[in-house]
Amino acid sequence: MFTHGPRRSPMLRRLATAALSAAVATTVPACTNDGSEPPPSTPSTTPASSASTPATESAQAGAAAVAAYRRYINVTDAMMASGGTDVKNLPSVAAGVELRVSQIEAENYRGRKIRAIGTTEIIWVKPVKVGGAIAGASTTATVQACLDTSKTQAVDSAGKSVRPAGTPTRWLDTRDLQLIGGGWKVVKGKNQGAQC
Repeated sequence: MFTHGPRRSPMLRRLATAALSAAVATTVPACTNDGSEPPPSTPSTTPASSASTPATESAQAGAAAVAAYRRYINVTDAMMASGGTDVKNLPSVAAGVELRVSQIEAENYRGRKIRAIGTTEIIWVKPVKVGGAIAGASTTATVQACLDTSKTQAVDSAGKSVRPAGTPTRWLDTRDLQLIGGGWKVVKGKNQGAQC
């Protein structure tokens, strides 16, 4: 979810805390709302094949990556709501650069004595790329989501908002995930304010 350089962390963007953010230097394709998430799987009335097709495997990997992304948002929301103290679940949803930046962000929340109120709403989320196969199983995925932060707020120890005026409340979020140790984890990404 996080990357080094001029990009801000998505958690910071979601709450738009002025002291913890920097200017966005990357662009993300325009957000389009196709109005749906991947359709739920339905049982087939035909006999099951003994081997998965590449399309079936890709759809399953995409659905698993979307579920992992939703968990990631829940865990990072919990970390921010705790003021950076609830970090125990971060390694279960993030790895590599993303995990380290999340841990640094938690340190900043603790150091500045700020916390989040409210939770991020996922308007829609979908897999946009699945790949990197080992033994026929997909090992990488990219998901894109539209996030609404209109019901969230970052506050200081006195309960005063630290959100700058004019901060967007809709974000187009693009995250790369990897299958690590049998579970999908967010490893990097970017987001920007968008009318999605």
